[in-house]
Amino acid sequence: MRQVLPPSVKQVVEICKSLGFKVFLIGARALQFYGLYRQTGDWDFVIDKPFTAEVRDSLTAALRNAGYLVQWRKWGLYIDAGGVHVDINYAPLILDDEFIARSREVSGIYIPSPEDLVILKLASGERKDIDDLKKLLRLPLDLEYLKKRAVQSGLERELRKMWKRVHGSDI
Repeated sequence: MRQVLPPSVKQVVEICKSLGFKVFLIGARALQFYGLYRQTGDWDFVIDKPFTAEVRDSLTAALRNAGYLVQWRKWGLYIDAGGVHVDINYAPLILDDEFIARSREVSGIYIPSPEDLVILKLASGERKDIDDLKKLLRLPLDLEYLKKRAVQSGLERELRKMWKRVHGSDI
């Protein structure tokens, strides 16, 4: 599955990359790379650096200098990219060397493994993410890696519960 980024979204990604960040597509649009679909109007990304004040300020300045409206939110940056909604979320706690190594690069952006998307969705807990989880958990997954990441993130109970809902058995 190949997605075409709207020009304004591509520019936001290029600005992030010009500042030295790897950019990861997450959310509903990332699911499309695994054959799963959910309608969404926004683009959700994370970068591979913690949001220190310096990172936040340099990214905000670069985006505003390019003409984008940028708002700070508790979870990251909200960007109005020419009428297209882009979120740059704070790097999740699981964004580490293993997360990066298991991601795949597609057209200059990185797509997390389905297992890491499961953990991101479990951590979110929003209704739309629960629906996404049910789809993700039906994919062929590296169960040992998934269980390890669930333990690392403290979400093993939530994973077992969701796995049982989807498969009727324990993971």
